[in-house]
Amino acid sequence: MVKMAGDPAQPETLEHVRYCRSLGFNALWVFSVEAGVWSKQRAPRGLILDGSFLRLARWCRENGMEVWVSLNPTADALEKFVFSDRDDENRLLAFIDALQKKAGIRRFVMSFDDEPTELHALADVFRYGASAATAQVDLAARVRAKLPPGASLFLCGSAYCDGHLGDGTQPYAKAFLAALPKLPADVGIVWTGPEVVSREVTAAGIRATRERLGGRPLLLYDNYPANDNEPGDAISLILGALRNRDPGLRDVLAAYLAAPELPHAASRLTLQTTAAYLADPEGYDPDAAMRAAMAKLGGADPKALDALTTQQLEWGGWVNGRNYWTRWEANPEAAAGRLQDPAYVESFTWTVDRYPGRMMALWNLSDVPFRTVLLQYMRRRLAIARVIPLAVEYRARVRSGDPRVAETVARIDAERRAWKDDADARRIVEAFLTAAQIPSGSPR
Repeated sequence: MVKMAGDPAQPETLEHVRYCRSLGFNALWVFSVEAGVWSKQRAPRGLILDGSFLRLARWCRENGMEVWVSLNPTADALEKFVFSDRDDENRLLAFIDALQKKAGIRRFVMSFDDEPTELHALADVFRYGASAATAQVDLAARVRAKLPPGASLFLCGSAYCDGHLGDGTQPYAKAFLAALPKLPADVGIVWTGPEVVSREVTAAGIRATRERLGGRPLLLYDNYPANDNEPGDAISLILGALRNRDPGLRDVLAAYLAAPELPHAASRLTLQTTAAYLADPEGYDPDAAMRAAMAKLGGADPKALDALTTQQLEWGGWVNGRNYWTRWEANPEAAAGRLQDPAYVESFTWTVDRYPGRMMALWNLSDVPFRTVLLQYMRRRLAIARVIPLAVEYRARVRSGDPRVAETVARIDAERRAWKDDADARRIVEAFLTAAQIPSGSPR
């Protein structure tokens, strides 16, 4: 399975789904907000199924791709869902019923990931106590009882990895484990492995987790290469092969979910390796899969492939290792916060020297959507790299009272103007300069 992670009305989302199907993915994870609205906060006049989603669901049925819908009651109700409110529950059940009848959905997930672990509505506290775990499990059990034969349900609690569960003594984890026996045995659990973004997932580890969770079916929500790029200001991508996934996972998991990074086309390299692993877990070689993926993306031009290989080395690190750049580490604000780090500043000198020639070579990549996104993010990094030395100079002159500060500001403004025809790169430069508290000397 692969996440849709986008608006079903947008061409790039549909292209992503078609691309993933061509790689062999046979199921699609769709968040409820991407399928429609149902809560009284979002749909006060009654539920609405998105027409674009219904068309996509029909395409998926016709092309052998099953749609799973992740229902997110708390988020869908803008954090105002009340577990003990019969109207809230009925609205949710009506949405599920509509998804079944109008979109043919048979696979559902009840998701509470990253939601509050304590209840706040007084009625919920009286009924369940302080922990949200008991309420989440109880709601999942009630929903499961309403599903017809042949339908399935998985639960993603607010604890969804071994690290969250810990030794089981923390308030949420303790309540979650205590409540699970009340959940029908066929309700599965969504899990990300040992960590939120797991460096390694083994069959033995999954077996141990399943035992702790009552032997239930487990869906592995694999958070690589998801890059938390919702603000859209990352200045690097994650261009690595899937690694450290035990071949034996196939025998202990009910389903596997790949979580792509955004923009969608940026994930094409990694998704090719993930598809290779899923097709042949025992024979999977991440380095060979990476070479095959780059050859497919690169096409016939050896200079383009060589440039892609170099860029992949720069941005292709494994989880929490060298050259693994998430949005939190590589964005304009983060760059502005490290201007006093000489080694960090010096690393951008290399970017200024090498990127222009490499980007020219990458223009000949055969996969156009991937090429477009890759060059966009390289331009972002290049734009930051060109202005960083001037930002360091500006700060030094301000501290020393150097009268040439105005000269430095003028050069910074020239860099701003240099990106006037690239609105995206200009936006990144402005975000960096704002975070660095560097003023403009002329109208922008």
